[in-house]
Amino acid sequence: MKKRKALALCLSMMLLVCSACGGGSSANMAAEDTAASSGAAVEYGNSGGTGMDMELYAPSAPQESQSTATAEGEGGGSSVYQNSGAKLIRRAELSIQTTQFDQTVQSLQDLVEQCGGYFEQSSVYAGSYRDVNAQRNGEYVVRIPAEKYDAFLSGSGDLGYVTQLTESSEDIGEQYYDTESRLKTQRTKQERLLELLEKAETMEDIIALENALSEVEYQIEQYTSTLNRYDALVGFSTFNIYLNEVSKVTKEVGETASLGARMAAGFRSSLEGLVNGSQQLLIWVSYNFVALAILIAAVAVGGIVGCRSWKKRRNIKEEPKNPE
Repeated sequence: MKKRKALALCLSMMLLVCSACGGGSSANMAAEDTAASSGAAVEYGNSGGTGMDMELYAPSAPQESQSTATAEGEGGGSSVYQNSGAKLIRRAELSIQTTQFDQTVQSLQDLVEQCGGYFEQSSVYAGSYRDVNAQRNGEYVVRIPAEKYDAFLSGSGDLGYVTQLTESSEDIGEQYYDTESRLKTQRTKQERLLELLEKAETMEDIIALENALSEVEYQIEQYTSTLNRYDALVGFSTFNIYLNEVSKVTKEVGETASLGARMAAGFRSSLEGLVNGSQQLLIWVSYNFVALAILIAAVAVGGIVGCRSWKKRRNIKEEPKNPE
């Protein structure tokens, strides 16, 4: 009897354990079914619900993509401004010595034509009929397309001996885009004023709107003129070229040269100066020979007359007085 009771107790315990395990597994299955049904309900709400439900459901994804697109757009805009937004005005000034002035001027004209530029100003002075010994000098203001700046600068070095070269550049991008923005604002204002003018009924309103339109049109002309001037300065670089005609092109000895080389250069310069001065004096005498001859003759005659007069006065003083 005791064995049967113990066996019955064991069987009952096993049944309880099995029932507990079955309840746990069924509970897990129910939980999974509930989760699946709720997930299906969410998917249905996203796909078949209203637009408001869709926005409330997952607003983060569109915001993230929008911020990324904005960042990419801003980055692209800044890189574009850095690469192509600059408005540079480039200028250069050259002083050139040459022994063949006419040929250098012709070479300069050919170089300007090859680069697609033009002469804005040109002047040559000295070397006139009355001063045939004077050396000629030329001043030129040349406008060259901006993309041909380096080509023209390198070619100008072949015109003669460059004694001075100065380059400068100015970025007017801020002023340019500010003026452009102001121009757009004025044009928008003009359109609105024209619309109001069409709807105006009283004479006072018409006069006031026409005065405002006149002011706006004046501002538009000013901003347009400024932009055109900026475009001309940016599109064409400016070169100021000074040509000096010399009899001989010599290179100065640098400060880093030896003492002997510098002294030799000084002696050569002094000798050349003496020779040139003597030549210039002889040329001046040849051009003024008649005037010099008359002057010398006048001085000689005056000297002779003065000498005779002095001798007469001397003889008179030396004659003895007659006794009474």
